[in-house]
Amino acid sequence: MTIERVLVLEREGTPGESLEQLLVQEGYQVLRARDVAQAARLLRAGPVHCCVFEIHPTLVDVRDLIEKSRTLLPKVPRILCIAPRDLERMQSFVDCGDELLLKPATRSHLAAILQRYKEAARQKAEADHIWQRLFGAESAEALLNEPRGMRDVVDRAAKVAAERGTVLVQGPRGSGKSLVARLIHEKGPSKAGAFLAMKCARTQGSLQESELFGHEPGAFPGANETVAGSIELAQGGTLVLEEIWALSMDVQHRLYRFLQGGQMRRMGGQRSFICPVRIVATSSRNLQSEVQAGRMAPDLLRRVATHVVTVPSLVDRKFDIAILAKRFLRESPAYGTTSVRGIAPETVSTLSAHDWPGNVAELRQVVERMVLADPAETLMPEHVAIVNPGERDRALEQAVGMTVAEMEREMILRSLEKTKGNRTAASKLLGLTTRTLSNKIRIYRAQGFTIIGGRKKKPATTMPATGALIPTN
Repeated sequence: MTIERVLVLEREGTPGESLEQLLVQEGYQVLRARDVAQAARLLRAGPVHCCVFEIHPTLVDVRDLIEKSRTLLPKVPRILCIAPRDLERMQSFVDCGDELLLKPATRSHLAAILQRYKEAARQKAEADHIWQRLFGAESAEALLNEPRGMRDVVDRAAKVAAERGTVLVQGPRGSGKSLVARLIHEKGPSKAGAFLAMKCARTQGSLQESELFGHEPGAFPGANETVAGSIELAQGGTLVLEEIWALSMDVQHRLYRFLQGGQMRRMGGQRSFICPVRIVATSSRNLQSEVQAGRMAPDLLRRVATHVVTVPSLVDRKFDIAILAKRFLRESPAYGTTSVRGIAPETVSTLSAHDWPGNVAELRQVVERMVLADPAETLMPEHVAIVNPGERDRALEQAVGMTVAEMEREMILRSLEKTKGNRTAASKLLGLTTRTLSNKIRIYRAQGFTIIGGRKKKPATTMPATGALIPTN
């Protein structure tokens, strides 16, 4: 990835401190926008190699712009620029970006950030090239064929992939439905096209309709441009509708009509057009029960269940736990940074005794936590730490009365305490990027929090200096 054209959303730049001016001085081509609507138009016109968005209370809908940039340009870095005085009330925006830049920005600081992204992209491209030469791309089939309990699923998925029609992949949460959907794409006639997934439970109501079918100007308040939906973006390829039961009934009926005729129309649009795309639906719920409860349209169920692939739970194929645990150990983000290198046979037996209500996803999390804890070179039974429902309920009860921001801060501080201030280890434990964790710490420091002996304390007089957060003995 090269960074040449930078999209900048900035209201008014102070002479000498304008983001546009600083970037031009560094030799970048700048696409300047003064409001969100103009930035959205420039984003779609492209090409854009980097986004720098000012976060300010007067810039309404900037969160939608950030999410749109993530959808249209997932690999393009998003730098959020914010004044220290707005940090507390705009804190929820921090996780939306890839980098937090406090105003006023300096030319050297901004240049260093962009140079870091360019260098990281160069190193990743080289690593990807070496990996492809040595090993080739690891397909969904390769991942699924290793566990014996999935071979019937692989055979069934490969068979329906070659046939026409929609596919329903059903099975409990965390069992690997998304991987099976990817296998169907790789084995099907649309493998040369895009592979997109839409999490149906993530949005509600008209937002679901807009995300699926897109919209045109005037479709609803704030819709000022034409936006393609997931169906249109996946044209010629495969669209996975994860947890299809979560779609509203209105959207289900629209989806049924699209599957019947192959034609779609954006929200607020007057023209219908053919959009060839293969639909793969997934569900962790019994969809027949959802029909009886009035939450699933029976016509849509019959249409999406042209072919059905059922993924078994991990408790029904416990003989795969040894294979999966060893693979997850090697794939753990912390593997290679800790002393852990193997897993003892008796540890596998301990893992096999668990019922795994979270299935394969839960097993992966447990193994990754053990590797991160770095207890020894070989993982033993006493190192297995599975959170049982009772402990989880007690933790939730203790959190009642706290705001989301307070709970988040407490989790981050406790994780830093557990990892003795190691940000890389804490970020992996929390499931955050190190950049996001650093941004959070920067906010807490600006609010007057520091870490002393692994616990938070608010200084009485002076504010802590900016820079790395180092535990004090």
